[in-house]
Amino acid sequence: MTCNSPYLSIVAVSRNDDHGVGLLQRMQHFIDCLSEEVNQARLPVELILVEWNPPTDRPFLYQALSWSDPSEFFTIRIITVPHEIHKTFANSENLSLFQMIGKNVGIRRARGRFVLATNIDIIFSEELIRFIAKKALVPGIFYRADRIDVEAHIPPEGDLDEKLAFCQTHIIRINSRYYLSSLSNIKSVFYDLVKNPAILAYYGKNFFYKLKIPRLHYNACGDFTLMAKKDWDALRGYPELEMFSLNIDSLFLIAAYFSGFEESAWRPPLVTYHIEHSIGSGISPGQGQRILFQRLERDRIPFLTWRDCVTLALKYKGQIKGPEKTVQYNKDSWGLAGYDLPEVTLSE
Repeated sequence: MTCNSPYLSIVAVSRNDDHGVGLLQRMQHFIDCLSEEVNQARLPVELILVEWNPPTDRPFLYQALSWSDPSEFFTIRIITVPHEIHKTFANSENLSLFQMIGKNVGIRRARGRFVLATNIDIIFSEELIRFIAKKALVPGIFYRADRIDVEAHIPPEGDLDEKLAFCQTHIIRINSRYYLSSLSNIKSVFYDLVKNPAILAYYGKNFFYKLKIPRLHYNACGDFTLMAKKDWDALRGYPELEMFSLNIDSLFLIAAYFSGFEESAWRPPLVTYHIEHSIGSGISPGQGQRILFQRLERDRIPFLTWRDCVTLALKYKGQIKGPEKTVQYNKDSWGLAGYDLPEVTLSE
């Protein structure tokens, strides 16, 4: 089995817009480390980058990034969703990228037996890649892993060992199943509460709603959710909500659980490292959340609150149907199935 029939498809979405500052550098770390790791482990992988609504004044991703030498174990496919399709979605004038719909584009077109949905600023631990390379994954389970947030100034010229060593020694926070299980996280939350006591009400409200749903590993689940391709297909990917991606990944986990799939949450050292980006550009605890919500409201970008997520999940629970007995929240055309999208393949 080579990358012509990969064991694993890894799907991420991006565009060359410098989101979060230093986006291309973070993507370069992601690609370089992944390429070296899968070749060392001899794990047949295809990386599917969905380039959503590329800016017209900047190079395409395949032009803007550097690519490693060809390998029989690593193929890169870049699938483009052009502006003409992007503008057909609601809120497209205020939101330049629909992350979860973009991931569905890649998931739908994936060729691997298993599909990992992740993001472009992730470095996987070597232990995690070696574990997947054992090819012991089974259908019917969605796999999760902790995300460890690390400082952004990873040595750009460093090799894999140097970059992993940096990640292990420059930790900001640990997104495990139980966030307050880490002393560094407790200190971070305490610091945020001192600066902004109103956050306490937000945390309390979210905790109340979490009592209504299954106890799953929700923290940073958009950065690592791994399932069999046929299971992604049965669920029709992520709910295709035309809004900011916040909490849609958690909504998917709940729907998968209600549909009879089981969770397997991996423990360290099977982890991912997330390269920190500018505050408010994505979801981060405390002050970062407040800045993000202010930006979304200012730019009139709708998003799914945790209360909305729980309410919608419980509604989905009553919509299980079909021979697979799965939640059916998307149409048969999910993942832009009816479109012949441009694709560039970088392979052997």
